[in-house]
Amino acid sequence: MGTAEIVTKSLPEVRLAADRSIVRDQRTMASVVGPAFDRIASILGGTIGALDAPIAAYSLTAEGTEVTVGYEYAGEPHPGFEIITLPAVEEALTTVHHGSMSRIHLSWQALHEEIRTHGYEPYGPCREFYIRAASSDQSSWLTELQQPVRVNKSP
Repeated sequence: MGTAEIVTKSLPEVRLAADRSIVRDQRTMASVVGPAFDRIASILGGTIGALDAPIAAYSLTAEGTEVTVGYEYAGEPHPGFEIITLPAVEEALTTVHHGSMSRIHLSWQALHEEIRTHGYEPYGPCREFYIRAASSDQSSWLTELQQPVRVNKSP
């Protein structure tokens, strides 16, 4: 990922039709995220434009990683999912991961190296915005990695 472009930008507030869960073992993340997207997509399937903005947000807690998986959604609540609003973020460092989810950790590592290099620290839940993730062949997938940051106040 050495030549990936790192972009600093704000992130908008996003209202999601979503599912939230705690993952205690990182190795099981895919077995939670994929099925959650599938379940919500099956509920929203007939909603025009509802599947255009899939997003996952991750936050570390004492119990494990809180994972919020959903689609941008302006409709009414439904018994099959929660309405969750990801807050607007003033400043985030972002990059685009190309390809398989099995290698996304390398892109996250590179992004976090850039965060430290620029004198920032992660601040708040990170997000993955799945720009292109519709085929079973993940080699064509594009995922924007979004890490909210703030200036590192440590010496």
